[in-house]
Amino acid sequence: MTPDSPAPTPSRRRVFVSRLLSTLILWAVIAAAVQWNRPWVLVLLTGFFGVAGAFEYYRLLRSGDHARSFTLLGLFICLAYWATMTWWAVRQHSAAPMWLDLAALTGSVHGAFLLCYRHQLEGVVTLQRIFHTVFGVVYTVIFFGFIVRLMYFKPDGNGMTGLFLVIFLVMVTKFSDMGAYAFGVLFGRHKMIPHISPAKSWEGLGGAFVGSFSAAAVLMLLAPHRLEPLNWAHAMVLAPVLCATAVTGDLAESVLKRCTRIKDSGHKFPGIGGILDLTDSLLFTAPVFYFYLAAITA
Repeated sequence: MTPDSPAPTPSRRRVFVSRLLSTLILWAVIAAAVQWNRPWVLVLLTGFFGVAGAFEYYRLLRSGDHARSFTLLGLFICLAYWATMTWWAVRQHSAAPMWLDLAALTGSVHGAFLLCYRHQLEGVVTLQRIFHTVFGVVYTVIFFGFIVRLMYFKPDGNGMTGLFLVIFLVMVTKFSDMGAYAFGVLFGRHKMIPHISPAKSWEGLGGAFVGSFSAAAVLMLLAPHRLEPLNWAHAMVLAPVLCATAVTGDLAESVLKRCTRIKDSGHKFPGIGGILDLTDSLLFTAPVFYFYLAAITA
């Protein structure tokens, strides 16, 4: 193989094994936090993913010298958000109030327009920079922050209920991803949305629902009391809802990558890609799960 020749494409089996290994490592960290009753470990892990995801997002969409200030604004808001959220969780043993999300959104809108006053307007390009900044804060900061809110959602006396709700969210979401990949590799014949993600098939979509239902059922069998206020009826409703939302989140990142002509958002995790490749579905399922819980406990 010559130095200029492209690297060989890894086999599907190797990709699956790499994905499984990366997922198991993440699960080991989550299990340790639950076993030791250390929610702050998951808060720090979530904050790391949130900051790293924001860096990847703004790296995908950077263009032109003037865009640098917009990127720095988005990253500053992200760092400020997660510093505040982490401090609040460690010191107050709860998630920061919702005003933190509104402050991040307000700061991104005000800041993006203030940056426009520094240079000559460039028509649609200037509007795109404003949109990229605000959307980046919503997509990688506010959406992912709902995972921390779930950790402290009506905890029991030991503060563990929220952690098990996060486990439910992650398992249902990621087993949806793995079910889609496995069924797509084994049975995939009919393309679902080839202009966005050529590898995804309708058979894979069926596997995603199988994976979600299986994960929800296993958790309800193993730890039903740890998952309150969920019961079997809620779990069976949430399984397809979270699955459909996870697929939407996965496709959303495919839209970003296809529009920016980048295959993977990064290479942090073997067989998966970057941080956004790992968390894209969770970015969409976390707020949906949180608002569902808020609705049934209101």
